Amino acid sequence: MALERSAFVENYLAETRENLKTVDNSVIILQKEPDREEDLNGLMRALHTVKGSSRMLKFRNMELVAHSTESVFKGIKERRYELTTALMQLIFLGNTILRDGCDQIESGGEDSIEIDAYIAACDHAYGNEPFAEQMELARSRRSGRAEAAGTDDGEQETIREYESIRVKLADVEAIIETLNSVIIRQFQFKQVQESLKEIQTEVQRNAAASTGGDFGEVLKSMQGLQKTFTDQMVMLEQHSYKLQEQIMQLSMLPLELILGELPRTVAETAAILGKEIDFSVSGTDTLMDKAILEKLNDPVLHIIRNAVDHGIESPEQRIQAGKPENGTVAVYCTAEGGNMIMRITDDGRGIDRDAIIERALERGLVEEDDINEMSDTQVYSLIFLPGFSTRQIVGDLSGRGVGLDIVKSNIDKVKGKVTVHSVPGEGSEFILAVPLSLATVTGFFVRSAEEKFLIPSNFVHKIVRLNRDDTIRYFQKEAFRLENEIIPIYSLASLLGKPVIQREQYMYLVVVESLGERIGIIVDTVLQHAGLIYKPIPRNMQRLRPIQGIVFDENYRIINILFIPELMSRFKRIKAIDLIAEDMAEHAGTKTVLVVDDSRNTRDIIRSILQLDGFTVLTATDGIDALDQLKTARIDLVVTDVNMPRMDGITLIENIRKDVTYGDVPIIVVTSEAEDEIVEVARRAGANAHIQKTDFDRNNLANIAGDLAGK
Repeated sequence: MALERSAFVENYLAETRENLKTVDNSVIILQKEPDREEDLNGLMRALHTVKGSSRMLKFRNMELVAHSTESVFKGIKERRYELTTALMQLIFLGNTILRDGCDQIESGGEDSIEIDAYIAACDHAYGNEPFAEQMELARSRRSGRAEAAGTDDGEQETIREYESIRVKLADVEAIIETLNSVIIRQFQFKQVQESLKEIQTEVQRNAAASTGGDFGEVLKSMQGLQKTFTDQMVMLEQHSYKLQEQIMQLSMLPLELILGELPRTVAETAAILGKEIDFSVSGTDTLMDKAILEKLNDPVLHIIRNAVDHGIESPEQRIQAGKPENGTVAVYCTAEGGNMIMRITDDGRGIDRDAIIERALERGLVEEDDINEMSDTQVYSLIFLPGFSTRQIVGDLSGRGVGLDIVKSNIDKVKGKVTVHSVPGEGSEFILAVPLSLATVTGFFVRSAEEKFLIPSNFVHKIVRLNRDDTIRYFQKEAFRLENEIIPIYSLASLLGKPVIQREQYMYLVVVESLGERIGIIVDTVLQHAGLIYKPIPRNMQRLRPIQGIVFDENYRIINILFIPELMSRFKRIKAIDLIAEDMAEHAGTKTVLVVDDSRNTRDIIRSILQLDGFTVLTATDGIDALDQLKTARIDLVVTDVNMPRMDGITLIENIRKDVTYGDVPIIVVTSEAEDEIVEVARRAGANAHIQKTDFDRNNLANIAGDLAGK
C-alpha cells in the first residue's frame, strides 16, 4: 500500500521551511567563518532532512533540488573549493526554488517547479567548473514562472504585523531566576510582617499596663506602619504572581498544536473501521509548556485511537444495545489551578472489570485472595502496566490495555497523573492532569522526621486532621473513612527510614491520588501552600524516583519535591502489583518500537504506520536520546536514520550492539542514502535490515518490522 501523504504535508511544509531558514543563516555564517564545522554539519543535516522527507512523500523535484544543493556543500566539506559569493548566490537561488515548491504543494498539492537548469548549475559547481551560465538560466526560468503566476521578485515584500514574537529560552530563564528571588523576598516580607504584629501586640500590652509615657502616639505610628506594610505586601504578591504567569506564557504554546489534527485522525480511523463517530474537542486555546505538549501528543493520540478502534462498537452492535448508530468521542480541556485537565470520553462499551481480573489472574498479577480487596480503580490501574496486552480478550475488554503503559510513562515524565472511570456498556473517561508549565510548581510544604518536603498540588485530594481513635483496620492495614471510601494510611517517616513518633492524639494526613487510587500520608505538620520556581534534579540523581525535583524555600534551603506515583508504589510494596511489571514485559503481546530520526515529519510518518499495525511507538531525536530511552524502556525493535546530530545512526547501532542489556534488539535503518557503502557500513555495525526512503511504503516497513520483532 502506498503511503498516504496528505496527512503529513502540513508538518512537512513547516519543517522544510524551518530547515531552509537554517540553511540561509548557516551560509551567511560560513561565508564569514568558513572553519565553523558545526554550522556546516548542521546545514547539511537540514538539507538531508529536506531530501529524505521529500523522498518519503514522493515530492521528486524537491528531493532533487535538495540533493543538488547538498552536493555543493559536500564539495566544500571535502575542501575541493571554498564558499564563494557566486556559490552563495547559487545556494540562495536553490532555497528560493524550494520555497516556490512549498508554495506549490500548499496550493496545488504537487511540487511543480523548474529544476533542470539549477541541477545543471550545481553539477558544474560540484565538478569545480564554471556554472554562471546555468545559474542565470535557472534564475530566468524561475523569474518567468513567477511573472506568469502574477508575482514580481523586484517588488519589496510587505512586512506583515506579527501577532507573536520569538524569545530566546536563555532570556526567559534569566527572567525566571530574577522572579525566583522576588518570590523568596516575598516570603521574607511575610516573616517581617509577623514580627511587626508581635511588636504591635507588645506595645499595646505595655500601653495598657503603664501609667506613664506616651504610648498612644507610638501605637498609632505602629498601626500606620502595619497597614502600609500590609498594603504593600498585597500589591507585591499580586504583581509577583501576575509577572510569573506572564513570563511563563512566553515559552508556552496552545493545545491546538496537538489537538488540531485529532478530527482528521478520528475521521480517517473511523472510515477504515466502517464506523460513524461524532467527535468534538474544546479548550484548544489553553497554553502549555512546549516540553509538556510533546509528551502529551502520544498519550492523547493513543487514547483517542483506542476509543475509536476498540471503545466504540460497530453500528450494528450499537443498534442492538439500544444506542444511536453514531458513536461519540469528546475531548474537554480546562486550566485549573496551574494544571491542565483533559477529559477524553466515549460512549462505547466501557471497560470490563471482570475481564481485567481474569487476565491478571492468568498472568499471575493478582491472587484470588486479593480480588475482593481491590477497588475498581485498583483494577483499572492494572491496564497501565507494561505489556498488559488484551488482544486475546478484545471483545470483552475492548483492547484498552494495548500500550497504555506508554500513556502512564509519558504522563509521569511531566509529573502529571491519569485517572480512569468506566461504566460497562455506557463508556469510559480518561482524565489527564498535568502542570501547565514545568518551570513552576504549586504545592504544600510539609514536615516529616525533621525534614521538609513539597507535595505538588495536582496530586493532593484533601488535607485531613484525624483523631487517632478514628482509624480502622482494613485487610491488615491502618485506614480511615473519607467520603464513603476507605483510605489506607502510611507514614512518610517510615518510608524515610526514620522512627515514627506518636506525640499527639491527632495526626495530619495528606490524602493523595494517582491512577484514581487514594492513600493518606502521615506527616508531622502541613506548613503552607506556595507556588515556586521548579528545578529538575541533577542528572546523577535522576534514579531517585521518589524525588521529582527541587525548590528553594524562604531561607534559600533546598527542598525536595515528592513524586507521588512512585511513593504510592513504594508504600504498597507488600501487595506489589507494581513489582511484577518486569515479569509482564517478558510475556508482553504488544511490541514496542523506538523510532530515531531528527526529522519530526519522518518520525510522525513512521510512527503512524507502525501504530496502525498494532505497535507501541516511542520516538527519539538522535542517537543519544535513543540510548537514554533504551535504558528506561523495554524496546523490541529500533528504526533509525543515519544522518543525525549529536550521535549519528551508525554510532548508535555500534553502541547498542556493545550493551549486554539490549544488544540483541533488531535494528532497521531507514535512510535516504542510496550508496551501497552506507548500507554496508550499517550492516557491519549491526543493522538487520535497510529501507531506502524512495522505496518507502506502509507494507514494506510494517512487514519487515513485524518479521524482526516477532509480531
